[in-house]
Amino acid sequence: MVSARCSFAYDVVNELVLDAKIAPRRSCEKELAFNHIKHLNANSDILVFDRGYPCHWLIGLLMKEDFKFCFRLSTAWRKATTRMNEGEDDVDWVMKHNTHKTSDEMKRYQISKQIHGLRLVAVDLPSGIKEILLTNLTDRNEFSLEDIKRLYHLRWGVEEAYKSFKKTLHIEHFTGRTTLAIRQDFHARVFMLNMASMIRTQAVNKKHPKNKQQANKTQVLAKTKDFLFDLFYKQTIKKLIQQMIKLLDSALELIRPNRSFKRPETSS
Repeated sequence: MVSARCSFAYDVVNELVLDAKIAPRRSCEKELAFNHIKHLNANSDILVFDRGYPCHWLIGLLMKEDFKFCFRLSTAWRKATTRMNEGEDDVDWVMKHNTHKTSDEMKRYQISKQIHGLRLVAVDLPSGIKEILLTNLTDRNEFSLEDIKRLYHLRWGVEEAYKSFKKTLHIEHFTGRTTLAIRQDFHARVFMLNMASMIRTQAVNKKHPKNKQQANKTQVLAKTKDFLFDLFYKQTIKKLIQQMIKLLDSALELIRPNRSFKRPETSS
């Protein structure tokens, strides 16, 4: 079986893929994540990571590059979880490297064994689980505890983008068998995802700011596929877009904030 690893740098506010990479399955997702930053801006971007990404060398590199970030920590980070289980929900923290697993990366990137200027935040979820976040947004006057909670909550937009990429755009359906063909199909679908997102957020949704409605993502992707060739090769682009918007206006869905569903139990 041929398999690969995909990685996105995703703008959760504007719903756009800023950089996308496809690499061999054995590639390190943390290395792929770091390679995205050449396309990002340390002065304006805040990076939000799920619990599969935090590691000493990556955090140290982001600090060296002056990026602001927020990681979710897994229960494997015992010192952090122990500290937050003592009853505090917002503390300053110094990260200490005490394992040999990533010694090579530490030497390669010249990362110090102690990283200062970090902050731990605990968030109590409705499910009863305590979510622990690690960030270098240490100015509590600028970034309150509630701000950090809202910041990490925005990360769910990445999951929605991956769902569209896999289930609606069918990333696994390639038109060729060569490496070049696969890369072309991959980036063509990323382009399609961004095109559909711009039409949905900038054209359709802005017409209905008070109605608490938004365009259905699947419908927008389907119509973008139908109109894509004409958008590039016909002269009446404005009329085509207006026609698309008119069709999408009939496929609006209600915005239901703060909805949550219990995850299905997949373990045996």
